Amino acid sequence: MMSKKRFPKLRSLLIFALALACAWAIQQWSFSEEIIRVDGKAVKVIDGDSFAAGEDEFRIYGIDAPEYRQTCLDEKGKPWLCGKVARNELEQIMRRDDLSCAVHARDQFGRAVVKCTGQKGTDLGSLLVERGLAASGHHFDETIYATSEREAQKAKRGIWRGEFMRPDVWRERNPRS
Repeated sequence: MMSKKRFPKLRSLLIFALALACAWAIQQWSFSEEIIRVDGKAVKVIDGDSFAAGEDEFRIYGIDAPEYRQTCLDEKGKPWLCGKVARNELEQIMRRDDLSCAVHARDQFGRAVVKCTGQKGTDLGSLLVERGLAASGHHFDETIYATSEREAQKAKRGIWRGEFMRPDVWRERNPRS
């Protein structure tokens, strides 16, 4: 067994090399340079935070939208189809604007996790959170759209106008059959 006293420089060098290798691996996994152009006419919107273009499926980075079958309650306690509304809004946005999407990672289903911007530089994730049709973060960076989420909550837009179940909790309680 190596003594800490006999090889302190070697040990420090190995720790540094391991940390450097881990940092490089995380950077490579997290952010690729792949940019995808998305033509709205060729897109099939799946739900409020995912879509397909050709054979590829994409998930929007930094947001979690209500699931397609999910309902929410409005300010009077009346159910509304928040999942369908979120999906329809994403579809309308994607029809109106060609998007450029940067791939950040792949999720557990093999979908590319993307951050998309429109021709005028509008961030798609931010736009959906601002409109109250998605929550910021959860399985992603909780703070990426936190300001947009607070503004939507304060204005009682979309899911924030009444009560809703966070999409991840809804998925857990309503597994696909």
